[in-house]
Amino acid sequence: MKKPHYWQESIDYLCQQDEKLATIIENHNNHAFDDDKSALESLLRSIVSQQISVKAAASIWQRIIDVVGEITTVNVLAAGFDKLRACGLSNQKTQYCINIAEHFRANKINDAAHWQNRDYPEIVEELTGIKGVGPWTAQMFGMFYLLEPDIFPLKDIGIIRAINQLYSSGDKELEMSEIIEISNQWQPYRTVAALFLWRFIDAE
Repeated sequence: MKKPHYWQESIDYLCQQDEKLATIIENHNNHAFDDDKSALESLLRSIVSQQISVKAAASIWQRIIDVVGEITTVNVLAAGFDKLRACGLSNQKTQYCINIAEHFRANKINDAAHWQNRDYPEIVEELTGIKGVGPWTAQMFGMFYLLEPDIFPLKDIGIIRAINQLYSSGDKELEMSEIIEISNQWQPYRTVAALFLWRFIDAE
């Protein structure tokens, strides 16, 4: 496990900016980013985890590991649609995983060098050109693989729920403009803020 170079700086900054977030950070500051995921694994895990619980995603991912073994382009494509589908993926998600693996094969993406020294928007454009990879998946890749410090997934259900629990008054949900205003105070470390909001909502 490793933390990005900006980790402690971001923690100090966020705690200074926002008392509510500071409390969450104090309660959950035992998290680090994984550094052992390949780019392929990072993308596939994002597809798997879309719109399902953390527990369900972990269960499906373990079945995929059992079927595929080491997550490589060759192994994923060799497993094929039916075996991947049997792991608990929907038809759509199964095809999206295959589409990603085929993109890696077609572009001979074998290591981290493919992503280095490139602007994040350029990488987003490449990824969202793969059928099934939308903005959210590209954001997850930016946050957890590229370690971009200031990504904030405004359409993530968990993030929206966490912000509403923490910052709304009464039963009325916050408007998106209000959520954006709240998140702006966390720049330039919104990635880290989002990470702790997920930790908070998972604990809830």
